[in-house]
Amino acid sequence: MFSNTIIGRVVYMEPAVHEGREFLAIKLAVSDISGNEIRIKFNNSNGLFTAYKNGTLVIGHQLILTQFDVRLNSIRTHYLKDGLLHQLRYPEIALTKVRAFMGSAPRQKAEVPHAYTDNQQVEELTPYGGEPTLETVPF
Repeated sequence: MFSNTIIGRVVYMEPAVHEGREFLAIKLAVSDISGNEIRIKFNNSNGLFTAYKNGTLVIGHQLILTQFDVRLNSIRTHYLKDGLLHQLRYPEIALTKVRAFMGSAPRQKAEVPHAYTDNQQVEELTPYGGEPTLETVPF
């Protein structure tokens, strides 16, 4: 049991059912000050699950995990495939009894104001409909 605050971004989430209970399985990407990355896994069946259902919680969303009695469920660094042991790209830590708060949403991609092709005419690119001039504009 420990008390800590972890800030990360959602990299994976999916609804799941276990023993008749529906919940949201979430995986966060977390970096330390040296740039090393790990994944934090936890489940949520109330606030974040509701936010997922109504489209508010999306991939890339920042989450803040905190609680006074967080329990470390498991640490995973390798997995078995075809009888061989392989190293995970990012070590995983599974937590229970986590309280999660939604932080900032991911940035929206900026729309290009004038997307055009090479064969369009100059008139299409001038929104005011006039010809470009070199007149001085007073401020």
